[in-house]
Order: sequence, then structure tokens, then C-alpha cells
Amino acid sequence: MNNLFASTNFGTEKLLEKELLSLGAKNIKIINGGIYYESNDLLLYKSLMWSRIASRIYLCIRKFTIKNSDDLYQNVYNISWTEIFHINNTFLVNFKGTNDTIRNSLFGALITKDAIVDQFQKKYSSRPSVNLIKPDIRVKVLLNNNILHIMLDLSGESLNKRGYREFCNSTPIKENLGTAIVLSSGWKKNTPMIDPMCGSGTLLIEAAMIASDRAPGLKRLKWGFQSWKKYDKNIWKEVVKEAEERFKIGIKKYFKNYFIGYDYNSEIIKKAKINASNAGVLKIIQFSTKNLNNLKNIYNKEQVGIILSNPPYGERSQTESQLVGLYIQLGIASKKYFKNWKLSIFSSSIFLLKFLQMQSYEEYCFRNGPLNCFQRNFSIFLKNSNIKNNEFKDRLNKNFKKLKKWANLEKLECFRVYNADLPNYNIIIDIYHQWIVIQEYKAPKLINYNKAFKRLCHAIYYTKKILSIPINNIILKTRQKNKNKTQYKKLFNSNNFITIQEYHAKFLVNLTDYLDTGLFSDKRLVRKLLGTMAKGKDFLNLFSYTGTATVYAGLGEANSTTSVDISNTYIKWSMRNMSLNNLTGSQHRFIQSDCLTWIKKTNQKFDLIFINPPTFSNSKKMQQDFDLTRDYLDIIINLKKILRYDGYIIFSSSTRNFEVNFNYIKKIKLHIQKITKKIQSKDFLKNSNIYHSWLIKHVK
Repeated sequence: MNNLFASTNFGTEKLLEKELLSLGAKNIKIINGGIYYESNDLLLYKSLMWSRIASRIYLCIRKFTIKNSDDLYQNVYNISWTEIFHINNTFLVNFKGTNDTIRNSLFGALITKDAIVDQFQKKYSSRPSVNLIKPDIRVKVLLNNNILHIMLDLSGESLNKRGYREFCNSTPIKENLGTAIVLSSGWKKNTPMIDPMCGSGTLLIEAAMIASDRAPGLKRLKWGFQSWKKYDKNIWKEVVKEAEERFKIGIKKYFKNYFIGYDYNSEIIKKAKINASNAGVLKIIQFSTKNLNNLKNIYNKEQVGIILSNPPYGERSQTESQLVGLYIQLGIASKKYFKNWKLSIFSSSIFLLKFLQMQSYEEYCFRNGPLNCFQRNFSIFLKNSNIKNNEFKDRLNKNFKKLKKWANLEKLECFRVYNADLPNYNIIIDIYHQWIVIQEYKAPKLINYNKAFKRLCHAIYYTKKILSIPINNIILKTRQKNKNKTQYKKLFNSNNFITIQEYHAKFLVNLTDYLDTGLFSDKRLVRKLLGTMAKGKDFLNLFSYTGTATVYAGLGEANSTTSVDISNTYIKWSMRNMSLNNLTGSQHRFIQSDCLTWIKKTNQKFDLIFINPPTFSNSKKMQQDFDLTRDYLDIIINLKKILRYDGYIIFSSSTRNFEVNFNYIKKIKLHIQKITKKIQSKDFLKNSNIYHSWLIKHVK
């Protein structure tokens, strides 16, 4: 009998056990990440050919205890390596684990390699070569405390590499994990399977291979055991022949429409077809280019099946906040068109899975590379998920019709279409050209969470529908009261910017990485006013953020511009915005500094000053924290000192119910005029208690 070890993905051990038992394995012992078992020579080859779950299969050569590196060398040397492989074969040692004496795995691999080659050297006066890329023989060494396992890798390359996947998307799941997902989904043979986001087709291809009795190892040309001295070609030929015959019979039983794959990208669909063709199962899989918005049931009412998918979940190209709409759409389409079907979704994001708005009856946890992922299975029993009260839908539709035409005439690609208009839908919706940012105000604890969450999901769904925005172009952000007055942290690191036009200016915005995007639409007309006032002036922008006001001043032919902000990130962003508008040169200065300290120390004078301070700031770079209601008068006093006699200050704020003390301003011999109504844009007429602006100048 042969003592074997089959490794697998964490979480799939039970599936592997069931598979090996069905093949005839004996004396099975399960550990995390794999299974030890016994087999005769025929089962050894069959398990390599037919295991859909295993990552690799190893022949266990020796197990022993070591005390030091000399023990390691001697025990390895005592193994009859010359009876395992030929001297002209290349080999590689993969050593995993450390202990008190073997503190480095590379050191352990070096000792093992030396022991092997020394044995060949002694017998043949020559030694086999090491190949780190494509060795003929792979030796696996596992060290756990002082126990050492020596194994021969019979697989060669990992068993998940079936030989059919010529193309894959940017975040592919391994084929053996794909099989585990299929087997855990509740799918039954002879029932339809639809993957509405199939990518390169892995789940469908693996399912089609199971259905058609196609062995996963049938297409592999090179195996680790082929360089093993005990390799039995005759037994292997029998195993291959049997696999070929079973597939010929199995593929005839299925029609094309049992397995259906959709993807919005036609190029990806082409690649999926090539992969399926390589696997020999293309004739039973139907691939089509289709957006998730158009997902419908093509089967008759009596036919039930499963929707199985591994949708994106916020790795690499997209953030979680950008994928909320996709999960909502999938849940709604499933309930609307696939009554009595099953839905099985594989994702690493618990956050996104809840947007399906369905209660799972079963859950599995698998490891996908470094990620802990969850597979949730659902029964689809709701026929129609349409909301009865359409007040939000009607209000959004009305707002959009009114504002879209105006925005086009004004050449505005960014504007607000909904601003918490209805008490039950406490959200903000901003359009950024072909993108939507939805900001949810977190509901207080006295509000029922499930009801609030359901309303949010319907709001997102109708927003996509009414505004005709691509499903992946909806970004959700959550705002909550900042009780501790701490700085908002960066959310993501996508570093993805898009260009937005506002009148004659252009700005770079980042919709995902920060709570704010880099462009405050409520200050649109303030910026425009500054542009008309700036000609020939020395302009100062304090708390300059991303420099949008500075851009208007520059386009308005200011004599010079100075932008001051404590954040290096925003200073660089300001520079990029200025460059985007062809505003470069030494007359445009950018200063990274605490504004409060800088205005006290500077000797410069300015004709036009714009200040839009935060409500609160406690940046570590500041000498002390800043509170607008407490500190604004000190700021105005200091601004007076650097404002030329005929100059103007525009003081702006988005702090709720904030008001300036006019009497005090008069006492320090400044004239102040509230100009809020003059610079309120059409999409910000509501909430006049939030957006404020004042024009300040010296008393003549």
C-alpha cells in the first residue's frame, strides 16, 4: 500500500474526504489543509486523475524525529534517493517549517538538498541538478516542532491547473476551489446553472466537467510521477483510457442550455468560450454578453435550477462601496424572475452580501488565497420585490428632470439631485458625470435598522434605474456624527481620479478613497464669483483643500495665487488641478502649513482672500485644535492685517446654523455682508441653515 497525502484549500477538507472515499481510499485521516490516506497503485493514479478538490498529492516517504541539523542531514541521507529518481532528473526541495535548531526554511532546504546530492555523488560520482522553475522531481519537507515529514510530490504542477484555462480575469479563483463552490452550492445534476457574472467561466466549466463525467486531469500533459522510478506506465494508460471513455459517454447526455454564463464584457466572454473549448465542454455551455440589469429567467416555470456566482467583492480594481449596487441588483433580479430557484454566492465581503437582502439557509467558509471567503446559499421564494410606496422614486425622478436640463445648459457635470428631501430617505445623491455618489446618514439607534436598510437598498436601486447609471458606477458612503471630533480617515487606496467639468473649469475628483470627493458643489457659485473678482489681484486661498477656488482665480487672470493647506495630499491635488487647467508658473504658490499659524506670521498682503474653514480640526500637524464657532473671530482679525485696503474677504462655511457676530465685526472696523442667497445654486436651495457666505472688507 502507498501512504499518500492530499493537500487542499482550507475549508474544503470534508469535500476532499468524500471524494477520496468514493474513489476507494482507506484509513483516511483529516487535518487542516489536507488528508492522509492509503491506496494501492491503481488508486494512486486514479486519485491524481480524478481528484477535483486536491491541490497536490504526495507520496509519504519517511517520517522521523530530529534534534539538530546533523540529524536532519543523516536521516535524509539514509533514504534511498537513487531508487526514487534518476541522476539525470532535475529536482527541487520545498521545505516548510522551523524549530529551535532549524530556524530558517531555506537553511532546512539546503541541508536536505546536500544530503540527497551527496548520496548520488557517493554512488555515481556525479550529482543531479537543481531546477527552481520546472523540476522533474519535487521533494516536500514539512517540519513541525521536531517531527519531519519527507514526501514526493506526484502532481508536478498544482492539480488545480487542469490545462484548459488559457485566459482568466484579474481575480480568478483556482479551479479546485471552483469545484468546491459548485459542490457546496446545492446544485444538482440535470438542473440548470446560471452564472450572471461568469468572468473566465471557471464555475460553469467545473460544473460542466462534473456533469459530463470529465476527469479534471484528462488534459494535463506533464505529471510529477512521470519521473518517479516506480512510475507504472501500464496502469496510467488504463486510467487515462477509462477517463476518455467516461467523458465520451457523459458529454452526450447534456444539452447546451443547462449551463449559461453571462458577462457584460464581450472580450471576457470570448476568453471564457476558449477556456470551455479547451476543456471540451463548450457545446454544453451557453456564453452570452449580458449586463446584470438584463438578467431574466429563460426557462419555463416548472424548470428550477441555481444561480451560482463569484461576483467581485472589493479586491484590486474596485472598492466595496462601488459594488453595493451590483449586489442589490442581483438580489432583486433573483427574487423577481427566479422563484423557487436556489442562489449561491461566493464572496469575501459580509458587508456586500447583506445587500442581497436575503436570508441564507446555509453558509460555508473557504480560504481563497489570503482571504477568508464565505459561500452563502439562499432559497428564492419572493416573486416580486417592488416597493409599494414609491415616494422616493417619484421625488428623485422629479428632481432629476428639473436639474438635468439646467446642468447641461450650465456645463456642470457634478450636481446634487437629492438632498435628504424625504424624512424616511435620509441620503444625499450627487452626480459626477457617469458616476453616482450616495451618502447615507447613519440612522440613530431608535430607528429600526432593518427598515432603514431596506429603504436604503430601494433608494440605490431606483437611483440606478432613474438616472440610467452603469451598475458599477454607484458608490455608497456612510456619514455619521463625529462625536469625538476626530479626523476622518482615508477609506481606500484606489488612487483613481476622474475629470469633472464645472463651467469653464476642470477638476480631478476621487470618488472612493475619501469621505469627500475633492469637489464641494455647494461652493460652485462662490468659486465663480471669485473668478470674476480675481483679475489683476493677488489671491489667497486658505484651507485650500484641492485648490478648486484657486483654479477659478487663476482662470480669472489673477496676478498671483497662494494656496495654503496643512495636508500635503491636498497641496499636491491642488497642483494637479491647476496643471489640468494650464495654470502653471511661479506666480502660483502652494504652501503646506497650518493656516492659523501661517496668517499670523506672513508679511504678504492680498487683494482677495477666500477662506472656507472646517467645522473642526485636530490634525497632529496643528499647534492646537480648531473649532470654527470658537476661533473664527481670531481668524478674521488676523486676515484684516494681511488684507489690502481695497481688498475683499469671502468667508464661507457649511456648518449648520453657524452665524457671524456682525456687531463684533463692526467693532474691528470691518464691513460685512451676507451673500448666501446670491451664491446659492439651484441644486442647493434647500437647507439654507447649512450653506453660508459673507463678503468682508475694510470700513472706508
